[in-house]
Amino acid sequence: MGSGARIRLVMIGWRDMIERIAGDSEQSAATRHATVAEHYRRHIRGNGREARFLIALAFLITFGIVRFITYSIRYHWLPFLHDTQTKSGLHIHHFVYGIIILLAVGYFSLAFPEQRGKRLILLALLYGVGAALTLDEFALWLNLDVYWAKQGRESLDAAAIVATLFVLVGTGAPFWAALWRDRTHR
Repeated sequence: MGSGARIRLVMIGWRDMIERIAGDSEQSAATRHATVAEHYRRHIRGNGREARFLIALAFLITFGIVRFITYSIRYHWLPFLHDTQTKSGLHIHHFVYGIIILLAVGYFSLAFPEQRGKRLILLALLYGVGAALTLDEFALWLNLDVYWAKQGRESLDAAAIVATLFVLVGTGAPFWAALWRDRTHR
């Protein structure tokens, strides 16, 4: 077999693989498994659940990052994260930033309502970020300076409850059920 024939075989193999990945193969739609993007378009965006999904996503990611940062500060894991006070001794808790974000998002959502589009996506993401920043310090709402005490566990409990509600109620079971079904029946 000459080198030209080998190159054509390789090119045909790559084209076939790309078509299968893209879902353009001749396989029928009934037997082909949907991609995550297709499930997202069908069950999240198509059913008007995109904002709720993005709120849950932003909440979970922000909460994880904030927890990592606070533990890094407390246990000196990262050398550049050590001083959380201003030069005058003021410490601003991150729930303050969360409250400011939630106030801004609430205002823009009510004053300029939008059902879809980039602004809705931005507001949903900011809401999730603001909720995570605020709920990470939930224990401080009730008892000042208990973040690292046993009562500080209340922040984790509150965040877990809200995250569960965001994910389950906000995005809806059809998306998760369809995704699970396609992934387990391959």
